[in-house]
Amino acid sequence: MEPIKPVKYRISLVVVFAVLGLMVAVAFNTTTLASADQSGRTGDLAAVVSDMEAQREGLTTKVTELRAELETLERTAAEEAGQRESFNADVEGTREAAGLTDVTGPGVIVTLSDAKIVPPGEDANRYIIHDFDITAIVNALVAGGAEAVDVNGQRIVATTAIRCAGTTVLVNQTRLGAPYVVTAIGDANRLTTALESDLVASELFGAYRVQYGLEVRLDKRSGLTVPAFAGVLLPRYATPVVGE
Repeated sequence: MEPIKPVKYRISLVVVFAVLGLMVAVAFNTTTLASADQSGRTGDLAAVVSDMEAQREGLTTKVTELRAELETLERTAAEEAGQRESFNADVEGTREAAGLTDVTGPGVIVTLSDAKIVPPGEDANRYIIHDFDITAIVNALVAGGAEAVDVNGQRIVATTAIRCAGTTVLVNQTRLGAPYVVTAIGDANRLTTALESDLVASELFGAYRVQYGLEVRLDKRSGLTVPAFAGVLLPRYATPVVGE
């Protein structure tokens, strides 16, 4: 075997070192690219995480705001519900005071009827029940604390008028005939005392009944019902006729 010549040996070393250098360069570049890629990905992930954290903070703030708004709405709804209940109670109280609701409870019934016989030559008007007789009974019952009063089913309210119409009586513009049944809700003993204490009403139970034969009866009851007023509460007044 011939010895390797120095020139050929140097060329071989150059080639070997060149190859090694190329390999090292490639390895370095690969590592650098991998590191750069990893660094880039890490940076991207960090940005994504930061963005998500920002979104989470924003959502947390929004939830807090919505909860505060919900609490405000709940308080407002509760207040409005209380106001509605108070308003409804006021309306119901007003309706009761105006006579627009049925009233049930203990009370008294006063029955008034004309005399069965009118003696010859006597004034027949003395032997019948008049509007002022019914008015006296109603006023006495109201003064005695009656919660509700009606005459033959006609509820007595602030606008009620009781007046004669021939041999009948008009109550709430409704024509009624004897017997007149006056029903009152309230304490029966107090109502009875009020009737006995009233000057006009007491005469119906006393002297007038004996002298003129008027039929007047008082009954205490434990379960009575006075119906609601069914008419129109708007007052009507006479107006002059123009052009006549």
